[in-house]
Amino acid sequence: VASCVYAGKLFNTYLLYERGEEVFIIDQHAAHERLIFNRLKEQMQSRKILQQPMLLPFMLDLNAFESAFIRENLENIREIGFDIEEFGNNAFKISAVPLDLQEIDLKAFFNEILGDVSGYRCVKLEDLLKDKLATAACKAAVKGGMDLTREEVDRLFALMDGNMGLKCPHGRPVVVKMTKTDLEKMFKRIV
Repeated sequence: VASCVYAGKLFNTYLLYERGEEVFIIDQHAAHERLIFNRLKEQMQSRKILQQPMLLPFMLDLNAFESAFIRENLENIREIGFDIEEFGNNAFKISAVPLDLQEIDLKAFFNEILGDVSGYRCVKLEDLLKDKLATAACKAAVKGGMDLTREEVDRLFALMDGNMGLKCPHGRPVVVKMTKTDLEKMFKRIV
């Protein structure tokens, strides 16, 4: 990977790197999404979570059934980086969020988790939260069509640390490799 040379970008979405007779096409959104997700998951597992304190706490007002579900799972929610505590009857105060999710829409995030609480009784909250983290990582990642500076492109490539087999948390490939031979066949230079 150290021998890869930046060759440009397409449509402000795909980053091109050359190495010998190969070209690597990187989806900037999928790559950034995977990197954010990996960092959040690693922090959750190692409990080295960086938090972004909120200027004003977010108040989560719930019904009794939802409140019981959140109360039962407070530790799991804290493990992924939320500073959350009970605050009165059927209410919770969120004072900090995981640093990588500082732009998260808390109301939408918790509405998704609580959307069908009865259906989640048989699902581990950790698995559910990983799914929600994948969605949050997707929303926090740079988007296709965003014009990244060369410095941002280089930083993203460096963070990939040579892992050309990455997939985004939803399963899409981050990198596609093509050879010079593949391209020559497409242009009918060779059969």
